[in-house]
Amino acid sequence: MRTNNALQIIFAFFLGLVVVAFVGIGVNTFYPEPAYVDGRPGYTGWQLTTGIILLVCATIILAVSLVLPEAQGVLSNGLLLGGVFTMIYAVGVTVSSNASVLRFVVVAVALAVTIAIGWLKFTRRRAVVPADAGTVPADVAERLAAVERKLDALGRALQA
Repeated sequence: MRTNNALQIIFAFFLGLVVVAFVGIGVNTFYPEPAYVDGRPGYTGWQLTTGIILLVCATIILAVSLVLPEAQGVLSNGLLLGGVFTMIYAVGVTVSSNASVLRFVVVAVALAVTIAIGWLKFTRRRAVVPADAGTVPADVAERLAAVERKLDALGRALQA
């Protein structure tokens, strides 16, 4: 069956959006925003704690996207996007708090996790080299000679 790359991209993006919605609604369900009171006491603490919870969730989602097999690339990419979107949400909630030192620490951890996951996902080689990778099939020399003859003929035809 032929795969449809555009549909896979759309699905991965949609999965990412659903993941961030699931995490965001889950965090707000089990750790709701404090009620509005004059001066909003405790709101900064809530923002910082929510940002940390979201950061941990984003890190877990990003890690899961790394361990999925290559055959599940669409799911892996969707989870990767969901983790990135959740990380953006975590940084946004944290930046809006007034706790400057802790806010900096959370954003620094988010940066470190993002760089590490990006390095692992995009620079690490996952391909397993077979044991007989150093050997070449016996007919390679013949096939290479045939390709060279065709290229020579093509070159002569183009010069004429």
